[in-house]
Amino acid sequence: MTAFSELLEQRLKTFSGTVPVLELENCVLLPESVLSLRITATADCQLIAEALAADAFVAVSLKRTSGDPRSHRKPSTEIDSVCLASIVAPCQLESGDYSLLLQGICRAKSVTLQNSDRPYRKAILELKPDFYVDQPVIQREHRQFELLQQYASIFLEQANDPTYYHMLQRDITLGKLCDILAGTIKLEPVLSQLILQEHDVDLRSDLLLSFLKAKLREQQRNPFAGALSLEFSQN
Repeated sequence: MTAFSELLEQRLKTFSGTVPVLELENCVLLPESVLSLRITATADCQLIAEALAADAFVAVSLKRTSGDPRSHRKPSTEIDSVCLASIVAPCQLESGDYSLLLQGICRAKSVTLQNSDRPYRKAILELKPDFYVDQPVIQREHRQFELLQQYASIFLEQANDPTYYHMLQRDITLGKLCDILAGTIKLEPVLSQLILQEHDVDLRSDLLLSFLKAKLREQQRNPFAGALSLEFSQN
């Protein structure tokens, strides 16, 4: 465990459970992921300032659209899947904007508090740590290998390097592996939100594996679709 992880674990022991909710447009933060942000909206800057004055925790939620059925619920019934995050390396600029990193920590269910006089939501969180069924229908070590194999075949040049698999499979749970891999892929927000909502690790791995298999089939049909253009030397 790193020094940062130990510090985070200590802070979570005194976590009050009530946090401001930062809504991001077309972006879902997952546990184990880090997101770099420039906060410019006045309400969001106020939210960050309040969080920093407390425990530097925020709930990160996918921003609601006008067609989102959640937009029509009463506050007392708003229950969302969010990611509890820690604000890291915040810097307030002369303009009042914030530059910061968000470190995804844990899945959570949020219940929005009523009668808030703030220009943003506050919510009570119920943390949802990774859940592993006692009698899984998958072989988890094999599932980890499947995920790594599919991921490397699509995104990495060292797909056939066994050292790569040994490095990632060592001392990492299936749940963390899913989040780490998903966090490095530009997934559609809808799929990222489904992965965030799934605290059952086996089902989460099903979602990610299905996506990777579909992506690999697409790449095999059109191998140049995702190819990067090459810069040639002027010499």
